[in-house]
Amino acid sequence: MNFVFDTSAIIMLIEICHLKTQLLQFSEWNTLLMPPRVKDEFLNGSVSPSDASTLEEIFSVAPVELDERLLPYFNFDASDGAIWVMSYACKHSDCCCVIDEEYGRKICELFGLEFTGAIGIITKMRKTGLLSDQKILEIKDGIRRSAFYYTEQLLSEFNFHDK
Repeated sequence: MNFVFDTSAIIMLIEICHLKTQLLQFSEWNTLLMPPRVKDEFLNGSVSPSDASTLEEIFSVAPVELDERLLPYFNFDASDGAIWVMSYACKHSDCCCVIDEEYGRKICELFGLEFTGAIGIITKMRKTGLLSDQKILEIKDGIRRSAFYYTEQLLSEFNFHDK
């Protein structure tokens, strides 16, 4: 499957969950993409040199042409990485947007775009055997300690009975 990632999902998977090895393995069966704008957002944040290197190893940059139909939903501002993720997916129907923010997910629904979030990617990695139960517990703990907000209901998707 082809996945195109927004910045917050990349931050969650690389910086918060420390899933470099698992993402590299996941990328053997899936194409992991990011628009140039998302790469710029990530690298212009407070990113460590090792996380910048990890980004380059795991994700391919996907050239994107802005889909102007999306502009009204972003107040005619194309600076948000999500608009570029969705623009890519609008032109590539075999692609799933990886967006964590609720607003972006609602726009994906409006445009009929497939989407998931960082939790969905982690769940897919777990179901393919890339993550142990212990690693899932570490991930949940790390997410709870992070500045990112995820409901307990969403984190319950990691429950062990669904393997």
